[in-house]
Amino acid sequence: MGRKSAPIHIHVAEQTKEVDDCLAWSGTRPVRYLLDHFDVSSRWCGIHATHMTADETQRMAASGMIAGLCPTTEANLGDGIFPAAAFLTAKGAIAIGSDSHISVSPAEDLRQLEYSQRLRDRTRNALASGPGKSTGRALFDAALKGGARSMAQPVGALAPGLRADITVLDDDHPALIGRSQDRALDSWIFSGGNSCVRDVFVAGHHVVQNRRHIREEAILKNFRAAVKRLTA
Repeated sequence: MGRKSAPIHIHVAEQTKEVDDCLAWSGTRPVRYLLDHFDVSSRWCGIHATHMTADETQRMAASGMIAGLCPTTEANLGDGIFPAAAFLTAKGAIAIGSDSHISVSPAEDLRQLEYSQRLRDRTRNALASGPGKSTGRALFDAALKGGARSMAQPVGALAPGLRADITVLDDDHPALIGRSQDRALDSWIFSGGNSCVRDVFVAGHHVVQNRRHIREEAILKNFRAAVKRLTA
């Protein structure tokens, strides 16, 4: 991958003080500054982009720039709520990440993203693609598509030529019993979370087998040593 095609990730507009400082320095809000002064495109991923005006939201979506969201971190830090409903309605692309590692759970981040919109707008199924549609499906598909683009990697679907990154859910988990297809996605995101995950394949390698990582003992040993050094 060449320099001119590599993805560009940039922290922008996470906190209101950041917006205030940018206004004081440039007279312009952070997202607007980026859009006005750089050739923003689908190569770009704006991390957080929490505080945007309606015009910035529309312009960022139209530019193809991906919103790299970290909902549990943003909630933990009290940063604010990303305008996801308006951004997705404007055909914007989103990805999710763990950022400060307050929690490392795709399901929890997607749940937090949806619930923040419901709380702000006092609505239900805020990010579903339409009446009667699965909210979990809409969130899952958006995160897969935007996440693949944000990394410029051949991932995001089960298809020939793409990397075999696969998560297997346990259909015997209490949250998933009797659930299938989109209903299983809804239950995983809004009820079960990480405890529903049974197996994980990374690039075709079976690295988590029946809830146990193949290098779990070594990983735990290294983690304990790292924590001991940090807290000594």
